[in-house]
Amino acid sequence: MTKTFWVNNYFIDVSRNQIEHQQQATPIPPKALKVLEVLASRAGEVVSHDELMDIVWENSVVGPNTLQRSIAQLRKAFGDDSKKQAFIKTHSKKGYSLEANVRWENNEITQAPQLISEQPKQSKSWLLLASVSIVIMSLILLWPSKSVIYDQVTPLTASDEQEYNATYSPDGKYLVFNRFVGQCESHLWAKDLNNNQEQRLSSEPGHYSQLSWSSDGSQLAFVLQSDCSDAPTEIKQCWQLQTLDFAHAWNGNANNKLRYDCADIKTTHPTWLNDGRIALLQYPEPDSNEPELVIYDAVSDQISKVPHEHSGRIYSLDYSRKSGLLATVTIGSENSNVVRTLTLSGEVKSEAEIKRHESHSVYERFSIKFAPDGSHFITDIEGKIYRLSLDGQLDLLHPVSHTGLWTPSYHPDQTKFAVTYGTKDFDIGYLTLDGEQAKFDIFSRSTVPDINAKFQPDGDLIAFVSFRSGERQLWIKDNDKTYQLTKFEQGLKSTRYDWAPGGKSLVVNVNNQVTLVNLDGSYQMVKSPVAARLVLPWTVPHKLLVIDNQADKLQLFDIDLNTGETTDLKIQNVLWAAYTKDNQIVYVDQQGSFWLHSNDGKQALTALNQKLEDDYALLIGENIYGLDLQANFWRYNLTTHELQIVAALDKDTTYVTDVKGDKILATKFIGGRRELVEYSQR
Repeated sequence: MTKTFWVNNYFIDVSRNQIEHQQQATPIPPKALKVLEVLASRAGEVVSHDELMDIVWENSVVGPNTLQRSIAQLRKAFGDDSKKQAFIKTHSKKGYSLEANVRWENNEITQAPQLISEQPKQSKSWLLLASVSIVIMSLILLWPSKSVIYDQVTPLTASDEQEYNATYSPDGKYLVFNRFVGQCESHLWAKDLNNNQEQRLSSEPGHYSQLSWSSDGSQLAFVLQSDCSDAPTEIKQCWQLQTLDFAHAWNGNANNKLRYDCADIKTTHPTWLNDGRIALLQYPEPDSNEPELVIYDAVSDQISKVPHEHSGRIYSLDYSRKSGLLATVTIGSENSNVVRTLTLSGEVKSEAEIKRHESHSVYERFSIKFAPDGSHFITDIEGKIYRLSLDGQLDLLHPVSHTGLWTPSYHPDQTKFAVTYGTKDFDIGYLTLDGEQAKFDIFSRSTVPDINAKFQPDGDLIAFVSFRSGERQLWIKDNDKTYQLTKFEQGLKSTRYDWAPGGKSLVVNVNNQVTLVNLDGSYQMVKSPVAARLVLPWTVPHKLLVIDNQADKLQLFDIDLNTGETTDLKIQNVLWAAYTKDNQIVYVDQQGSFWLHSNDGKQALTALNQKLEDDYALLIGENIYGLDLQANFWRYNLTTHELQIVAALDKDTTYVTDVKGDKILATKFIGGRRELVEYSQR
């Protein structure tokens, strides 16, 4: 029997007799959960009163209101009641129905073998029983052990700011982390885990990297990526390896020491070694995404390169104090991720391809931290925390219902780990321009992210992406009605989608496959050899641009939606692109430069360079729309090449997502917190 399943974003754990929501568990009587199981197995259908009584209370004598009490208990757990009936609906004189999305978990349940025989002889029964016993004992001995489950959650911080990158001191007494305030201010903080005292360590704000402790716990190493400035366009891109004395900083005498001025060489992943040196990833070529593994020696003030002659690009680095080994993760061809351990001289000690689960995106990246004993790693994937073995196996470390977890780090005793927990709330609405100012009017409020609203061409519908059902799905607003259009088991891979030019269907990304969705919810997968990372604006009938991120190249492809024929356009490092009405391609590269590509070559649109804050632009007719770093909403005409500031927006306006005549749709950040919590074993 199924032991776990989802009802919208509520996790039902039958084995524990509880319903979990937002990491809060509500105990439910077993019979009431059985009622829910029956209703969930036939979601949307009316199950009669008599049938529920026969299935749940078979051969039992109970009172006349027993079923009603169970329904009331379930409604209370869902935040529902007999008036709203948002989850469980009463059908007068008929029964009940569950009006929600149900997703069943694929649990591995071992069933005991059943012996079917009418009158077996005693000797054969004994032989068969002995054989079964041997098989069962063999399975017990050979079956792989399950990962330890960490399910006790304890808050570590409770500020109004956002915290991340938590790391325990080697003795486990302190926790250091980054605390982000505002748009461009981050400070280094520490917490005494004995008395919960907190102390700011950094004297000046900046873009600080993750922190790394020296082996004796006396110092911290980090990279200062840039200085903060009031004007976003004045942010200087430089990297400096710095250290600080922890005891001095804890007592309010922070004095960051510049160890190595990397200047304009991108430098990441500072990792303190047992011998006092610091390992780093450095990008010697400004336009290259290929880092080198290097070690900095403070005594000689020299950088030495660690041999790493393996295919693929390094994107994650860590070090084990226990084994004295480095570990890297590289991305190679066909999005394969390989984890390696190696000596400081570059000799490989272990090597394995990471085995993604079926539900994981092919573009998933694995940022690793060694376990204190050096036997495995810890990593986050899509908001969940996994154990990663040296042979590439992944195992979930906490209850499956827990989500929104990032950047894990083990405590030195390995019985607990710290993570960043939190989500952000976004809403969609209309922008009303008043001169050069704009007013934002929400038209579909919820407590979960609602993102990327788009007008239906030649129609009155509005589509948007929402997490209301627990997964990223496509929703439709039809005047006063709002309803869920897609019900993909793993949700959408991205919030990017678009309407067909005629407005009769939409295109989305499902499991990295281009998928066409009809207005009745039916869909068709487009067979293509590429794994789509992003679907781009659908401006030409039967043709679609997509970005495939093989080997982190952000390659642009054209897909024929009728045949699936796919063409490599030989354009790399693309963040956004669209076909113009004359079949040219306008696109933005990773450096923030705009280009117009045609058969005759490419033309730089220099007026737009560095004008796009993120990677989201709009092409409406001959006009490109976007937001700059200062939240100015701009318009650029491809014919006249005139750039115009349309309005100054609130800095919480994340994207302008569509323009239709004088109507404008936008996504706005409403709020959210990222706090540090600790997971331990019960």
